[in-house]
Amino acid sequence: MMKLKPKVYILEQEFPIDRKMAWQLLADNNQMNDAIGLFPVSFGQAKTETGGVFYREAAAKVMGLVPMKWQEFPFEWQEQEYYTVERRYLSGPLLYYKLKVELSDAASGGMQTKIRLTAEFAPRNALAYPAIQTTGLPAVKKIMLYLENVQLDAQSSKLAKPAAPKVNHAELERLSNDLRAYPVAEEFIAQLKAHLAESSDQNAAQLVPSQLAKCWEMDSEQVLRGLLYATKTGLSDMSWHVICPNCRVSKDDHRSLSDLEQQFHCDLCGVLYDVNFDQSVELQFAVHPNVRQAYAEVYCVGGPVITPHIKAQRILHPGDHAEFLLTDQASMRLRVLQKNDQVPVGQKGSFRYTKAGWIEEAREASNISVINDSEKDIVVALENADWSKDTVTAAKVTAMQEFRDLFSSEVLAPGQKIAIGHVTILFTDLKGSTALYEEAGDANAYGRVRGHFDFLTEHIKQNSGSVVKTIGDAVMAVFSKPADGVKAALAIQEKLDAFNEQTNDTLLLRLGLFSGPAIAVNSNDRLDYFGRTVNLAARVQGQGDAGEVILSQELLEQPDVAALLDTQRLSIEPFNAELKGITGEQALVRLRMQEMAHIEAG
Repeated sequence: MMKLKPKVYILEQEFPIDRKMAWQLLADNNQMNDAIGLFPVSFGQAKTETGGVFYREAAAKVMGLVPMKWQEFPFEWQEQEYYTVERRYLSGPLLYYKLKVELSDAASGGMQTKIRLTAEFAPRNALAYPAIQTTGLPAVKKIMLYLENVQLDAQSSKLAKPAAPKVNHAELERLSNDLRAYPVAEEFIAQLKAHLAESSDQNAAQLVPSQLAKCWEMDSEQVLRGLLYATKTGLSDMSWHVICPNCRVSKDDHRSLSDLEQQFHCDLCGVLYDVNFDQSVELQFAVHPNVRQAYAEVYCVGGPVITPHIKAQRILHPGDHAEFLLTDQASMRLRVLQKNDQVPVGQKGSFRYTKAGWIEEAREASNISVINDSEKDIVVALENADWSKDTVTAAKVTAMQEFRDLFSSEVLAPGQKIAIGHVTILFTDLKGSTALYEEAGDANAYGRVRGHFDFLTEHIKQNSGSVVKTIGDAVMAVFSKPADGVKAALAIQEKLDAFNEQTNDTLLLRLGLFSGPAIAVNSNDRLDYFGRTVNLAARVQGQGDAGEVILSQELLEQPDVAALLDTQRLSIEPFNAELKGITGEQALVRLRMQEMAHIEAG
């Protein structure tokens, strides 16, 4: 049978937007494919042919009627330069479809970007040619129209207008009024109300605090807190997503923390992972279905924006060589997808991948040079190894007092133990509490102790922490960021005199902090923490005296903590101590309060 010639189309156009914006628009394939009217797609698990590159089987219905199935291979890209994707069809008029999107600075200069689209359609039979002309080519042209729309208002759009969202306006209005009962800014309520009523289904079904904060010009922590309150009122909904720590794509989602499994498998990375609160569990928000039925339809699962930490990705057959451009100054690494073999990289270097793993070579290279010296096809990613600070991890949100107050029933299943890679624990101690009960009597003393709990909770909450529990007259608190814990401790000691003056009391506190790994558990239907870090925090607190904050030398040396302490007038005294039940001496630091500058909460 004669092989039919593929149809290749090349489209070029300049747009008055910079490369970064053009990349965000074109590489967000879910958003783009939705906007240009393509059909939603269902994807299966990753599969691999012997020695070949993995792919996903995909299925869709064109115009909701004509079924299509294909194999979709991994995207290849270099951030802000290009991306390519290939689909091999299992049935229908096409054998395959390839698309390459290239970005370059326009010859005219300025804030202009030249976009070049190369679309290749390989027909299965002669009947495919009319379909390519009537369906394939117009879909490619709509990509250019999509970029043109960035400069236009909704009335001037050259693309088909999406159907107006079906919003329960009465419920939206009622719940927005309910939200005003919480400590939420009126500006946030107005922005959220408009977003839920007017945004696309994709954006209403994926309420990302950091993205909303940028769009609304608000603080991301303020937006996160607002969404927690909105969820409590019923404006928004929340779910827990299990995220692969390598490809950072959601592998599963649950309505409650109690539904989490201890382990999960990533088909792309080929690895079985233990669930970890600060890397693999993320809280995500969506509009509540009682307000609006909005679904984040899937159009793509492998596009560059889905994995923004991956700056470049290439398919390498045996013997292939590739150059990667390193545009990010962060901690970078090369990783082979599905094999999970990794190697850290600097600004440039030469690397060879063999069946035994990565080998760094001595030869000179202007960028990151990679050779596939193995016997199989591989997919290599150049990625940022650091985690985004914008991700709403379970470790972060469960350390917030607002979350514990609003969703106290959100705990792990009995017997479930989830690791946290890094957490900061604060212990407080009310000095002389035994004498207080003797002198003031039980009822009076208890009231004063309860009042000091409220004082502590206020400053812990203001600094993004939460009270885990009270133990007698002591408080155990948790923070996801070490600097927040230290800031809260300093604020407590600084404000204690004013609290005593206000309550006509003479309370004295000593505080201790320690950072490190811990285990999250369900303890009496409350989210609690156990492990060496917790034990050390309790013991460290015991080394202090009234008005002091004790922390480890290691905690002091963390950049954010060191920067905070540089702004304060403190007496900092290093010392070593043996702690009960802990092997070896511990290097600690004693912080004594002097005439300090005001500690801003938050």
